[in-house]
Amino acid sequence: MKEMSDLQTALYHPLRSVSAAIRFLTVFPGLSKAQFDQDYFGPARYYFTLVGLIIGCVVALCGVILQSICAPLVTAVLLTVLLSSVSGFLHLDGLADTADGFLSSRTREHILEIMRDSRIGVMGAVAVCSLLLVKSAALYSLDRQVMTGALICATAASRTAMVAIMYFLPYARSGGGLGLLFKAEKNGYAVVLLSFLLLLFTLVLLLPAKLLILICAFLIVFMIFSVWCMKKIGGYTGDTVGCLCELMEAAILLAAGLVL
Repeated sequence: MKEMSDLQTALYHPLRSVSAAIRFLTVFPGLSKAQFDQDYFGPARYYFTLVGLIIGCVVALCGVILQSICAPLVTAVLLTVLLSSVSGFLHLDGLADTADGFLSSRTREHILEIMRDSRIGVMGAVAVCSLLLVKSAALYSLDRQVMTGALICATAASRTAMVAIMYFLPYARSGGGLGLLFKAEKNGYAVVLLSFLLLLFTLVLLLPAKLLILICAFLIVFMIFSVWCMKKIGGYTGDTVGCLCELMEAAILLAAGLVL
């Protein structure tokens, strides 16, 4: 196992790699035993975007059903809750912790301490409520024909962003942490390239008319958030990765509804 790169392991052991990705990104059980997952956290990154696509398809299917039996606003709210509940609200927790730390105007060390605290503060609560409202409004504004593609593109883009930030930014904590388990190899640019190619294919296939605005939204949110992370804590943590996932989903849903 140690003799192979993450890419080789992902190719030669796809079942266990996908299983590790599913266990980390969702509340669904993996395809193999959990005790093996720790050996496949690195290779699992190659399947983050794919798992994001699967999540998007499941949520989009629920959306089609809800649209036929519920009012548009109810559908939007239920889909918003479903998007976050797929991960067991883990990414929302990351959003809350990141908001509490980054918006505290404290030193780097103090920010990291705040982010470790399981209690939610005012900033975190406001961030979670605001994000849920924004997602609900974005989904409510989408046409029926666009909503399905937007949901799939949003979940794929958000998981791609997770892969990218773990590659481009250093890990911010000196000790161990959940985010460090998925840290990219030094020369592991292939995971970012392959993830982006799959995302681009998805955007072209599902929302070709929105391609440019969706790519711009992805890049703008990713770059601004990455710079913010470097300025505040000098890298990424597991919380900031989850935060970026939530922010990227909201950004893509908003962009899909823009009329340009």
